[in-house]
Amino acid sequence: MPVRVNKEKQIDLFKKYTITWTPTIVILDGEGKEHFRFTGFLPPSELCAAIILEGAKTELDLHNYDLAIKCCNEVIGKYKGSVFVPEAIFYLSVAKYLSTHDAKNLRAGYDRLTKEFPGAEWTLKAAPYRLIDK
Repeated sequence: MPVRVNKEKQIDLFKKYTITWTPTIVILDGEGKEHFRFTGFLPPSELCAAIILEGAKTELDLHNYDLAIKCCNEVIGKYKGSVFVPEAIFYLSVAKYLSTHDAKNLRAGYDRLTKEFPGAEWTLKAAPYRLIDK
């Protein structure tokens, strides 16, 4: 549920969530626990991709792997060209691994990143998975 907070009227929330710059997007679960945050302006399509991806990572934290997979696939399929696609591919492979315990999912994610995004940060982060047998 999106919430807009006015710093002059709700300074307590700025302090509670340690918001020092706006805009800041904070992803909370139903208990109010913070899972992820990011700060700064993004074009609408990039903002949507970022929020869906952060939702996927929250679902991973909550062990809702099927929903995390669905969110990652949405970023990859609906927001082609987004800067968040490589990260979504990375977390898609992680979610598939966590749901099946089959390490080949991690290797498949690395192989896809190497092919589609050879110089991306997330390809580098997935590099250890190249050691997993296909």
